[in-house]
Amino acid sequence: MTTDRAPGPETTVPPGSDPTGPVPTGSTPTGTDPSSDRDERHAWNMGAWWHVAFTVAMAAVIVLALVTGPPEWRWLTAALMVAVVVVYLVFARPLISPEKDFPSTGRALGLMGLFLLPSVPAVILNPTLVFALIAIAPVCFMTVGSVLAVATVGVILLFPTVLGGLLGWEDWASVGVSLLINGAILGYALWFGTWIERIVVQSVERYELIEALRRSREEVARLSEEAGALAEREHLAREMHDTLAQGFTSIVTLAQAVESELDSDPVTARRHLALMRETASENLAETRAMVAARQSLRLEDEGLDASVRRICERLGRELGISVNAEVTGEPEELPNDLQICLLRTAQEALANVRKHAGARATTVTLAYTDVGVRLTVADDG
Repeated sequence: MTTDRAPGPETTVPPGSDPTGPVPTGSTPTGTDPSSDRDERHAWNMGAWWHVAFTVAMAAVIVLALVTGPPEWRWLTAALMVAVVVVYLVFARPLISPEKDFPSTGRALGLMGLFLLPSVPAVILNPTLVFALIAIAPVCFMTVGSVLAVATVGVILLFPTVLGGLLGWEDWASVGVSLLINGAILGYALWFGTWIERIVVQSVERYELIEALRRSREEVARLSEEAGALAEREHLAREMHDTLAQGFTSIVTLAQAVESELDSDPVTARRHLALMRETASENLAETRAMVAARQSLRLEDEGLDASVRRICERLGRELGISVNAEVTGEPEELPNDLQICLLRTAQEALANVRKHAGARATTVTLAYTDVGVRLTVADDG
């Protein structure tokens, strides 16, 4: 903006606008408080509850083994069910985690073999113990995947039936019906288990994406806070340049005048000393206002029109020239930030008049119009 030649610049600002614009504050966006309580645990990670549920279900199966089936095999079948619990606690439980991939094929086959080794003989000796699949089947799906899990469950369901037909314990008609029903169940389990498996994989991926998003939002909040602090420093620097620096320049100019007039013209020197004191007081008030609320204390007390007249009168007394302030149109209530912007513009223009123009007359016009507020600073320098 050039303000050191006539006619001076014109600044038109709509009454409802904010000349300073929004200042970043660095606050966290609404609803994204990083310190708020939230569940860090993935839904797939069931924690100790599943282990307790498995143990309780298998304890019920062990009791069932002790009260059903041939009496001579009850303790043996109960011991086999206890072996299933040991296999789960030692080998399967560490693999139930959303962060772990399914084991290699050889390791998965070995794990399923460990489950089949005690459970198949127990079901052969006591078919009622097929209810153990309530606990065993979910473990198989969670540890080795749908295909191997369905195969393992199929062996427990179908092998005792086929063996019973081969040994003559059951007629082949009932064996065929049992194979048909259990085969349909296994086919449905394979389809449904594969579908659930894809959902779990997508859920884990989305969980990781949400965690990455949360970390990125925290980083954005941190960067926004730093940007807000930087913007605040820049704004304060502009305030100091527009107010304190101009006041100090005026004080230095008056001090130089007093030095040259102290012996030859004491009256003028005292007048310049009074102006120095007045300027220093105004600078002190501006400093306190910036520290307290970064707003012009004198402007808030006097209003824009009176503040413009005051700075024009002071410059005229300081330079000994004619500095007129004119207000045209119907004055209206303006936002405080807009008033500060207009006052700072006038101060900067008058500072240029003091430094460069060499003018004998200056006019500052504040015009209220239908489309906004127009500030014009003109001099004859």
